[in-house]
Amino acid sequence: MALISIIIGLFLDRTFRHLHDLRDMTWFEFYAQAIQRFTGKHVPPLQFIVILALPVLLLLGIQILLNDFLFNFPAFVFGVIVFIYCLGPACLSTDIEAYIHARTIGDEDEALHYAGTITESSASTSPDQQTSDVTRAILHVANERIFSTIFWFIILGPFGAMLYRLISELSKQIEYGDLAEFSEFIHSIMAWIPARMLAAGYALTGNFDGAYHAYKSRAHSTDYSQSNAEVLISTGLGAMHNLDITDELAGVHAAQALVMRAVIVWIGILAVLTLGGIFN
Repeated sequence: MALISIIIGLFLDRTFRHLHDLRDMTWFEFYAQAIQRFTGKHVPPLQFIVILALPVLLLLGIQILLNDFLFNFPAFVFGVIVFIYCLGPACLSTDIEAYIHARTIGDEDEALHYAGTITESSASTSPDQQTSDVTRAILHVANERIFSTIFWFIILGPFGAMLYRLISELSKQIEYGDLAEFSEFIHSIMAWIPARMLAAGYALTGNFDGAYHAYKSRAHSTDYSQSNAEVLISTGLGAMHNLDITDELAGVHAAQALVMRAVIVWIGILAVLTLGGIFN
C-alpha cells in the first residue's frame, strides 16, 4: 500500500501543480508561536515536544483508526493526501524547469527568482556561478523535498512523513532561536539515513567510480546538516563526472535526471521488497 501511495502521490504532485498551493503551513507557524508564548522560556526540548505532540498524535490517532477499516481504502486515501502534503513545499522538477525556461529565454529576473527558490538562498547574478549553485543545490534539496518524505512515509506511514515535515518547518523559523537550532539538529538526524541512501542512488545510476572517490575525498563535518549536504553534493557531482557539457545548462539537466533516476531506483527496490512481503 505504501508503494502505491508513493507512486500516486509523486504522479499527482508532478501533474497537478496547483496542489502545491495547498501545502500552506501558516497554521503550524501560528500554532507554534502560540505554544511558545504559552510555555515561555522553557528549554527547547520541552517546547519541541509540546509543539509537536498535538498535531502528530492527532494524525497518528487517525492513522490507527483507519487501519483495517473498509478494506484499508480510507487509510490509503488518507495516506496519499498526507504524503502529497508533506512533499515539497513545491515540486522540485517544476522549479527546475521554470529556471531552465527562464535562462533559455533570457529572463534574468525570473531565473534569479527560481535559482533562489532552488538554492534556498540569495542566488548569484553571475550566470555561470548561478548555474553551478543551482546544480549543487538540486543534488541536496532533493533529499529534503522528496526522498526523506518517502523514507519516513515507508517507515512510519503518514505519521512519519508529517513528523518529518513539521520538524523541518520548525527548524526554519529562525525567530525561535534555540528552539529552531534544536529542531534543525533533530531534522538533520532524521535526514541522515535518507541522505546516504539517496547518495547511493546517485552512485548506482551515475558514474559509480566518480561518485565513490568523491564520497571518500569529501570534506568532513561534525555538523549533521552540513554533513548531509556534503555527502549528497560530492557524491552527486562525482556521479556526474565525465559529463559531456554541451551548453551552460547541461549540469542542471544532468542533476535533475540523476535525482529522478536515483528516486526511481529506490522505488524499484521498494517494489521488490513489497512483493517479497517485507513492506505492505
